[in-house]
Amino acid sequence: MKHHTIRFRAAIPHPPGWQLHFDAAHPPTPGRFLLADLGGPLRVSLFPAAYTETGFAVHVPPGHPAAQLLPGTQVDVFGPLGRGFRVAGAARLLLVAEVSLLPPLLPLLDAAPEVALMIEATTRAQLPPLGRFPPEVELYPVTRDGSSGYLGPLESERPAPAGLERSGPRLGELVAWADRVCLAVSPDRFSALAALIRKSRFHPARDFAQVLAQVPMPCGVGACDVCRVSLPYGERRACTDGPVFDLLTP
Repeated sequence: MKHHTIRFRAAIPHPPGWQLHFDAAHPPTPGRFLLADLGGPLRVSLFPAAYTETGFAVHVPPGHPAAQLLPGTQVDVFGPLGRGFRVAGAARLLLVAEVSLLPPLLPLLDAAPEVALMIEATTRAQLPPLGRFPPEVELYPVTRDGSSGYLGPLESERPAPAGLERSGPRLGELVAWADRVCLAVSPDRFSALAALIRKSRFHPARDFAQVLAQVPMPCGVGACDVCRVSLPYGERRACTDGPVFDLLTP
């Protein structure tokens, strides 16, 4: 684990939160993270949402401690840490995310020749503007109230009310199309989505479905047990065993 500093450059409005830019010689690769000292009692994980000429950017919600930094501030960090996404060689990449957990998947939008992105929000107003995404990316919005796109939740295959289409069957078709699937969802949904993927894909290869566990990881070395997550095959520590896990295979 490398102890060093990164420099905070600027904060740019990125509704509903902020895009923060940091100068860093060696930013984390997609799915890996830095543990930053932002003045609180515990370190906070920073996942790149984009890369810049001088470092990387992260997306944070309103009130996040990093959004209070002043330009030029040196931030004490450990890292890069953890296991990131393994997508080398994939020609067709499927990204699946709850809207609040989407940012760490954004660097993967150009990681394959063909990319599809399915985003779930509670309602239409929470979906990001379509213009934020590269035009070549196939977008599949999902809302839990049916106000836009497919009717959620993501994994549901129940019959939909008249005039609406469930997201589950469409997600199954995209899983069958993809060479690799990368997900960013709440840990309590891991098992249901693993079952849908297994139903849609015959004998998926190792690392076919990878999931990012975004949970508190204050120590970064697996000592505090705060970051334990339940996967379909047992419990693991996000900071040392992940935070990107093979969803289907231990």
